[in-house]
Amino acid sequence: MRKRKISKKKEPRTVFLVICEGETEREYVEILKLWYRLPVVIKTRVSGNKINQRLVDQYIYELGLDKDDDYRVFFVYDADIKDIVHRLKCMQGTLILSNPCIELWFMLHSKKFGKVCDSASIVKELKSSDTVWTNYQKGQFSYDQSKFLMTHTNKASENASKLRWPDNPSTNMSVFIDSLESVKKY
Repeated sequence: MRKRKISKKKEPRTVFLVICEGETEREYVEILKLWYRLPVVIKTRVSGNKINQRLVDQYIYELGLDKDDDYRVFFVYDADIKDIVHRLKCMQGTLILSNPCIELWFMLHSKKFGKVCDSASIVKELKSSDTVWTNYQKGQFSYDQSKFLMTHTNKASENASKLRWPDNPSTNMSVFIDSLESVKKY
């Protein structure tokens, strides 16, 4: 008679709920989702900039998650909109900000940077930082740009650590990357 094979119970995976400001942030998180192969749910442009805790709780409910489930909430926003940053600080979740914009994080994959500037200057600087960024357009990544972002993440984290948070320029995107790394199964 055959013995029954007893299967191990699968451990529940951590679900990442990422609420982000715009298309560029959404596309970047999509790249991370594919790279890390983790359950990442992305919500973009949540009610304009009228994000609140009730809306976040609704998203958690829609995902079928409760307080016993393993999930993490991240807010990925540019720090140039002060009123939204203030509102997000009062909410339950991890705030991931790039000051002045997420393109700073992309540029840190290529080089160090420390000058105070605005979003337009960062995008211009990004395009000249490496040949892969020459044709960069907000909200779109080529295959080469995606690959560059994934293979130079350690350099970006190192360069970002030299900037003073939350001054202009600075970013704490490495906190999100570290969180993904901590649950990734190799």
